[in-house]
Amino acid sequence: MPPTLPPTLNDVKAARDRIAPYIRHTPLVPAIALKQPIPGCPDLWLKLDCLQVTGSFKARGAVNTLKSLSNDELQKGIITASGGNHGLAVAYAGWLAQVPATIYLGRNVPAAKAERLRQWGAEVVFEGNDWDDANRAAMAVANTQGLTYIHPFNDPRVMAGQGTLALEILADLPQVDTLLVAIGGGGLIGGVSLAAKALKPEIRIVGIEPVGAPTLKSSVEAGQIVELEATPT
Repeated sequence: MPPTLPPTLNDVKAARDRIAPYIRHTPLVPAIALKQPIPGCPDLWLKLDCLQVTGSFKARGAVNTLKSLSNDELQKGIITASGGNHGLAVAYAGWLAQVPATIYLGRNVPAAKAERLRQWGAEVVFEGNDWDDANRAAMAVANTQGLTYIHPFNDPRVMAGQGTLALEILADLPQVDTLLVAIGGGGLIGGVSLAAKALKPEIRIVGIEPVGAPTLKSSVEAGQIVELEATPT
C-alpha cells in the first residue's frame, strides 16, 4: 500500500539519493534564445528535464516509487494508466528492476506511443476511449491481481521523486526567487513546492496551466475537485 501522509523534505532528499544512479541531473540554462523577455521575468532560466531519461520529469517519481517497493511487491509486478510520459517512466522503472510492467492506454493514444512502451519491455493494454477509462481498468486489475499501481501524480512517493527537481534547481541557482511550474495532475508542483518552500520559505511558486485545461484554477474557484472534459493536446 502506498503511504498516505504528504511527503516531507526528508522524503524528497531520500528520493534524490535513491534515484541518483538512474536519473540525470539535468541542465539549468539561461533563456537567452527568447526574442522578447517575458514580463516580470527579466532573468529567466530553463530547467531542461526534457533531457531526462525517457524525456520528462516523470521518471523521477516512477523510479522513486519502484525503488521503495518490497521484493514481494516487485515480483508481483507494477501497473499504471497513461497517455504518454508517465507510462514511459513506469516502463523504464520496470526495465531497471526487470519486473513485469503493464501500461493501460485509452484508444485515443497513438500506436507509436504504445510501441515505445513495448520497447522498454512493458505489456500494453488498450482499454476505453481515454485516460479515465484506462485508469479505472488498471486500478481494478491492480486490486484483483495484487499488483502495485503507480499513480501518475496522486502518490507521496511520486511527489517526492518529482520534488528532487527543486533540489537540483536550488543547488545550481541558489539565488532563484520564483519558480514557474507546470500543472497537470499536480504531482510536479506539489513535490517542487514542498521541497522549495522547506529549503527557502521566501521563494515564490507560480503554477502554470493550459488555457484549455485549467483544472486547478477551476477546482479552487469551485471549492471542490472539478473534472474537465477531454482536451486535445
